[in-house]
Amino acid sequence: MNRRTWLAAASAAALSSMLAPARAAAYPNRPIRLIVPFLAGSAPDNIARTLAAELGRQLGQPLVVENMPGAGGIIGAGALKRAAADGYTLGILANTHVINVHMYRNMPYDPAHDFTSIAAISGGPTALVVPADAPYKTAGDLIAAMKRAPGKLNYGSGGKGSIAHLAVEALLHQTGTEAVHIPYKGATEIITSMLSGQTQFGMPVLSTATQYLRNGQVRALAVSSSARSAYFPEVPTFAEAMPPGFVLDNWTGLFAPARLPAELTQRLFAAISELQAGGRLDAQIKANAGELRRSASPAQFNATVAADSARYGTLIRSIGMNGDVS
Repeated sequence: MNRRTWLAAASAAALSSMLAPARAAAYPNRPIRLIVPFLAGSAPDNIARTLAAELGRQLGQPLVVENMPGAGGIIGAGALKRAAADGYTLGILANTHVINVHMYRNMPYDPAHDFTSIAAISGGPTALVVPADAPYKTAGDLIAAMKRAPGKLNYGSGGKGSIAHLAVEALLHQTGTEAVHIPYKGATEIITSMLSGQTQFGMPVLSTATQYLRNGQVRALAVSSSARSAYFPEVPTFAEAMPPGFVLDNWTGLFAPARLPAELTQRLFAAISELQAGGRLDAQIKANAGELRRSASPAQFNATVAADSARYGTLIRSIGMNGDVS
């Protein structure tokens, strides 16, 4: 490298290092699109809208929520993957994000490489629920009914590959029972389908079922956490209801397309951390019986996502579940 070339390269590097903080300082200077692959009015959507309002105030630009439900979150995640990695398109994804990759052969994206993990937001267990007037008082009652009449009961989910789908398939596998899967576009339809008589049970995330439990419209038979829920302490865990049981934990978090510049990733993480430290997301999460989730850094959240992908992959292979399971 001659002296002139070296000076040009050094000048370019120096300019780049000066511009990076400037780009971060100028961000954002226009509205930000927030993709939410859940139905409007669902618990994750409510949290996303609270986050959008609070983060918008924090950053000085509005976050515009765009609901893109369907296909167990694949539609919304696919749109996020295709967006420019400039910080102006973000997404609220759940752990269906790492379940789908183990179920489908031809995924339109790779969760490990096509996204930037920014921050964990909320989480919680799934809950085995039935209509309030159902004859099943315990998980054992429901399992006994399925054993008496294999394939006669229907269950709903928020789509193939959703956490509710995986939770029921894990239950059926463990107990040697059969039921008919009816996938819907979103998790709230798990409850409405039960109330209309289309399905007889389901395993939505607890936060999705909260208002219906509090209204007395449905009954929870068990939760998939390692300990009982602080919101519904009378409901046993699966380990208590049907040993050895199993543990499935849902999470939602903020993501961006792959290769989001590190300074923007850190800017967004710091803003989320400040909101969480100030308790400005707590009320909405607790209103839906959700659990607070925080990550020490974007790298730590990314490690959580990778660990869950490996864990769910093992579970899905042991069940023999795939995208063709109906």
